[in-house]
Amino acid sequence: MKFTEYKYTRPNFEEDKKKVEDFIKRFNDSTTSEEQIKIMEEMDKYKKTLSTNVNLAYIRHTIDTNDEFYKEEQDFLDEYMPHYSVLDTKMYEAIDNSKFKDELVKHFGQHLFDLISCQLIFNEKAVPFKQKENQLTTKYNKLIASAQIEFDNKTLTLSQMAPYTQSKDRDERKAATRKISEFFAEHEKEIDDIYDEMVHVRTDMAKALGFDSYIEYQYKSLMRTDYDKNDVAKYREFVKKYVTPVYLELRKKQSKRIGIEDMKAYDNNVMFTDGNAKPHGEKDFLVDNAKKMYSELSPETKKFFDFMYERELFDLESKKGKEGGGYCTTIEDYESPFIFANFNGTTHDVEVMTHEAGHAFQSYTSMDGRIFEYIWPTFEACEIHSMSMEFLTWPWMELFFEEETNKFKFSHLDGAISFIPYGVTIDHFQHFVYENPDATAEERKAKYHEIELMYRPNLDYDDEFLEKGTWWYRQGHIFNNPFYYIDYTLAQVCAFQFLLKSRKNREEAFKDYLEICKVGGSQSFFGIMKAGNIKNPMNDGVLEEILPQLLEILDEIEKKL
Repeated sequence: MKFTEYKYTRPNFEEDKKKVEDFIKRFNDSTTSEEQIKIMEEMDKYKKTLSTNVNLAYIRHTIDTNDEFYKEEQDFLDEYMPHYSVLDTKMYEAIDNSKFKDELVKHFGQHLFDLISCQLIFNEKAVPFKQKENQLTTKYNKLIASAQIEFDNKTLTLSQMAPYTQSKDRDERKAATRKISEFFAEHEKEIDDIYDEMVHVRTDMAKALGFDSYIEYQYKSLMRTDYDKNDVAKYREFVKKYVTPVYLELRKKQSKRIGIEDMKAYDNNVMFTDGNAKPHGEKDFLVDNAKKMYSELSPETKKFFDFMYERELFDLESKKGKEGGGYCTTIEDYESPFIFANFNGTTHDVEVMTHEAGHAFQSYTSMDGRIFEYIWPTFEACEIHSMSMEFLTWPWMELFFEEETNKFKFSHLDGAISFIPYGVTIDHFQHFVYENPDATAEERKAKYHEIELMYRPNLDYDDEFLEKGTWWYRQGHIFNNPFYYIDYTLAQVCAFQFLLKSRKNREEAFKDYLEICKVGGSQSFFGIMKAGNIKNPMNDGVLEEILPQLLEILDEIEKKL
């Protein structure tokens, strides 16, 4: 069955509410743990079917935000999903209060109950706030998807502008960067207003639920069971101490390599005077070569990618009305991952394909027979699978880049290191925002610029609008998934370790990788790192140990250019 044939049915809240009430009554009336386990399996089936329909609507809406049917479905779900979250909480409360809890823990594992403790923060008080938050995130996403930029005698989306920002012609990339900036400048007040309302809605919700701030609420919501905001703050200090100096050194080398002394932010995307590596083909070329690559990587990845290919579980090309960015999600009743991307003819196409395929492979590996809560791990652990897959596929990059393969590898690794200071900037900014929810839009922007210079002090945008601190407007995670960003930097450090391991012993590295994919979401972030023999990035000394080895690889690749 192809993805286009997957059937969507709008959820019926009143029917589902009765179903959940029946689950809970029968669960509470059960006289044995075996009965409760059987009812939990029924609950699990219900949750997977609900998620299937929610995700089908979401995927089809993001593929074409102008599709009236799925626009209406997304509006419906924006309104009703908070009510469903309340039903989830009621089911979790019953499970958590089970008279056979010890037996349930033995059967399902302690981690499920750690996750449940995080889920219990939600109740009816949050519903109107979540409904408003959903409306605001949809409004922001529609605004970004609506961008129509006139450039190079074409009308382009933001994703389609990306190749021009990497042009080897400095005037062209500067002009392209300015045109993107102009779009955000035109919508400055609208974005500021959307975000200001978001911040207050989220803060008010957290307080209504008994939290001092949205930060504490969202850490629970993200199911961070191993660490808190203080641990993240220490990690950011490690980044500033160890990674920022390396980042600055890489930019100095880049300046020399491309022959530009007065480096501006729009020059950072260009690694070589003759231009960056580009994949030597478009979507079909990339997918066909990915099929070959995954057939050779392992029997497990071959089976996975054949499944994706035969069922057409991709939407990869950038087009009018399509939401920006990339993601992977699951359609549980069909045991199918789905990959969404916006190809634009740059190295990004291969990076996003391997990245999202890492997510898809993990969920595919974890889906069969796994309870709903254990299909996906928490976000930071999810990103280990995606970012590590980017590096584990390096031996096959010649399929995509041919004689430019070393240029790709160099840019990829340099970019991965350089991303970390940016990633912690986004996290640090969000902590400021929710610690100071009444800050004005101008105060937020000024603080963002102050923070970004802490981690990347060489930044020079050569653009008055960006210099006042507006780059974050384009970072969708800030609007859609607050505090889901430090996760990428933590996972990147884990992925670096898989790169280093694979250079010593590719088979052993993949064995560890496959193990954490099989673990799925059945363990916490720290538990998954342990299962994969990975050192914790939050521990002092880990970044200090890894970075010199990465620089050696960069030097080795650069000698081959």
